[in-house]
Amino acid sequence: MFERYTEKARNTVVRAKHEADRFGDQEIRVEHILLALLSDAVLKKDAMEGISENELREAIVAHLPRGEPIPLPHDLPLSSESRRVVALGAEEAESLGHQRIGNAHLLLGLMRCEDSHAAELLRQKGLSIENLRSQIAARALANKNQQESLPASQGNRPTVNQSPAEAEQGRQLVETVRRVGDLVSRGDGPSALQLLDDFMGEPGQGRELRVRLLGSFAAITAESIGDLKTARRHLEEMLGHDPENPFTLYSLADCLARQGETNEAKQYAAKSHELALAHGGTRGEALVELLEKRFPETRPQS
Repeated sequence: MFERYTEKARNTVVRAKHEADRFGDQEIRVEHILLALLSDAVLKKDAMEGISENELREAIVAHLPRGEPIPLPHDLPLSSESRRVVALGAEEAESLGHQRIGNAHLLLGLMRCEDSHAAELLRQKGLSIENLRSQIAARALANKNQQESLPASQGNRPTVNQSPAEAEQGRQLVETVRRVGDLVSRGDGPSALQLLDDFMGEPGQGRELRVRLLGSFAAITAESIGDLKTARRHLEEMLGHDPENPFTLYSLADCLARQGETNEAKQYAAKSHELALAHGGTRGEALVELLEKRFPETRPQS
């Protein structure tokens, strides 16, 4: 069910189940996922630096209802809100062009479940989804650029002869994402979007790659500052390169609905629903649930 998850992310799901068992719960809540994420030392250092783990744990424990621990082996379902975390985490991975879904993506999905107590706690501790997304994108691009420069003996992979131009483009991608995050954190969203437009709009070789890597990042950045017109433009350009991506279709449907273009939004939502059903698995099922909640008309007629 979690075939695209990294080993750490799979361990997080297992730990979240153990946390639910410990509290005697009948389902895995978002708070259980957050408790499990706190076991990832790298994630805490990179994304939650300065946040007291003990204070966070105490606040979560005080909020969660307690029942009798359930010691016997058994399955537990994800709560409706936790399924949203799974779907949104997968969407974040897709939007950043990442093949694997890791703990950082789950944390982003959790932060996007704004009504959850777990997300509210993190916001109170000063965690910003815009900064978090920028950090993750920049780190992934930097790692990719570094790995492509490793000889086969170090990376256990065929040597990639990266040209100076390709290496420079990788550095520019990382620097652009970092600067965008800085601008958004300072409240200068328009300059952040202009920076992305300038970088992605450069003609010549590599433009399609820049759109693929940064298109959804640009759309989400635009949406976060309320510029739905720009978000729509980036999503439409992404669909031009990958017209059957169910996550991009969902994002565009949501964007159009928020702009009042209901009929067109329904068409994209229906297409996303069809592709998500065909995809199957946890990610597909979670996206279907997200779609049916956001666009009830996509639910099967009884």
